[in-house]
Amino acid sequence: MRVLLTSWAWPTHYFWLTPIAWSLRAAGHEVLVAVPPGAVTGVTRGGLPAAAVGADFDVLPIIEKYYWASPLAEEAAAGELTDWDAARAAGEQPLSVYALIAKVMQDDLVALVRRWQPDLMVFDAVTYAGPLAAAACGVPAVRQIWGVDYSSYLTGFAPRALAAHRAALGLDDLDVLGTATLDPCPPSLQRRDDVRRLFARHLPFNGSGTVPRWLLEPPRRKRICVTWGTIAHVLGERAFGVDKVLGAFAEVDAEVVCAVSPRDRARLGALPANVRVAENLPLHLLLPSCDLIVSQGGAGAVASAVTAGVPQVCVPHFGEHVVNSRAIADAGAGELVPLDAATVESVGAAVLRVLGSASHEKAAAALAEEAAAQPALSEVAAGLPELAGVKGSGPCG
Repeated sequence: MRVLLTSWAWPTHYFWLTPIAWSLRAAGHEVLVAVPPGAVTGVTRGGLPAAAVGADFDVLPIIEKYYWASPLAEEAAAGELTDWDAARAAGEQPLSVYALIAKVMQDDLVALVRRWQPDLMVFDAVTYAGPLAAAACGVPAVRQIWGVDYSSYLTGFAPRALAAHRAALGLDDLDVLGTATLDPCPPSLQRRDDVRRLFARHLPFNGSGTVPRWLLEPPRRKRICVTWGTIAHVLGERAFGVDKVLGAFAEVDAEVVCAVSPRDRARLGALPANVRVAENLPLHLLLPSCDLIVSQGGAGAVASAVTAGVPQVCVPHFGEHVVNSRAIADAGAGELVPLDAATVESVGAAVLRVLGSASHEKAAAALAEEAAAQPALSEVAAGLPELAGVKGSGPCG
């Protein structure tokens, strides 16, 4: 079977496709990952073949310019879940950036599908060029999500956001949920809905990297991971960034490992004596040795911590972060500090409440056990040919 996987050019999105692609290859299937040109190197570093589609463009200035103008941002900053009915009534369009990405990728992806003729497509949940190309070519498509299913909340906005895209391909409608959804989230954290979910054990992949010597030695005291994603720096002074949060650990009796990109490393300034900076260290290498993670509630950090059984303190910036963070807090495995209430003092107090707390540790361990009990990706991959409904060459002409 041939499987074409696709994502837009954001590492934390195509990282989620990497383990399922590995599983498909291990099962003897032929895989190809279609991404914008700027993501090709990241895909090949993960050991997968890549094809460039569309063109690169920088979405960060768009986010930086418009984010705080959205009422959705105000809800997220208050730590509140989005009122989706009100957002639709107000004409909000949270898919605007993703619609732009789909427009840039769409034509090249359709051409690739027609040339390569996959039997099945697997698409990142907000890479809408994926289901568009699949529908245009008659290929069954499976959606890959990143944990708590935030993207399913967005489906009500898709008809308007993708109307021009559908028209260009002669499509009357489009199911952005795909034939089924590959779901790496423990069921107790997931939404209750009628989405067809293929639950699978999450295999964390946060990029390739080298294990430093100090990480191979047993920690001498409690260890806290601090990570803040990749785009907090574009959200302006209102965002509570990793450069601010480190002050919360000056009086905490623990080793703090600040996992950052080189760009964020330059912003840190003077560090408390108990803080170690680790650049480009994948979280799946670090977290098994940690007693706590403090993050912005991004899907990769939250899911990796769940798999490792690590309690969490989250300061969410986006609506997606709020969904993840509230799920963890409601499960008793951590705490949420709203962005607008985030200070060195409030984050520090949350850290002291969660670090070493027996109840939080027990809840985090229970989530890890639930996650480990899900079917292995190899089992899920074995069922995908039946889902595709074909045994030979792809159906796309």
